[in-house]
Amino acid sequence: MAVKEFEEKIITKGAPILPEDMNVEPLLNQEDLELKEAGSSEKTPKTLTRSTDHVFANYQTTYSQYNAVVGGLPTTCKYICGVPTIRSDIPAPRIRRISDRTNYGDEGDAYTLLFPSVFSEKGVYERDFFKTRPKEEIAQILRNVGVNISDERFEEIWKEACLKHQNEEVCVESIRGVLDEIDESHIKTSC
Repeated sequence: MAVKEFEEKIITKGAPILPEDMNVEPLLNQEDLELKEAGSSEKTPKTLTRSTDHVFANYQTTYSQYNAVVGGLPTTCKYICGVPTIRSDIPAPRIRRISDRTNYGDEGDAYTLLFPSVFSEKGVYERDFFKTRPKEEIAQILRNVGVNISDERFEEIWKEACLKHQNEEVCVESIRGVLDEIDESHIKTSC
């Protein structure tokens, strides 16, 4: 929308309507008007910019700033509304129905679908690694996967895994962790 010359005078200098309105501030300053086209005398008001137009590179939400500094808002100040996406507040049923679409935290995400682990391709899932098992069953699992260790050595590994868990509840993952620690110690001593 082009501004004509007499409109420009009114906008930039102000037009007193009544005698008591002599100290009227102009609506626009002269620098707020720009030429409509290069080489023309018609002027238009500058396009307004928002303060957010300059911030896109450093965009942050206020949620990401909670507890970002010492003395920030404690988590008790956050209001929890609605139903959580992963229902960790209720246990997963032993038998799940096909129509139950609730995620109890035991399902994989998009990454596990795109890049399945070597174990899940063989039908062994994460819950199988963390299931507590008796000593004989874990020894049988190790023999079946090709880990050849003596009974005395297995007893040492079992005792070390029992020290890391309460009530001597040992799972395959804890045995794997102990075996990894043993491998690391052999690598460090050989270097």
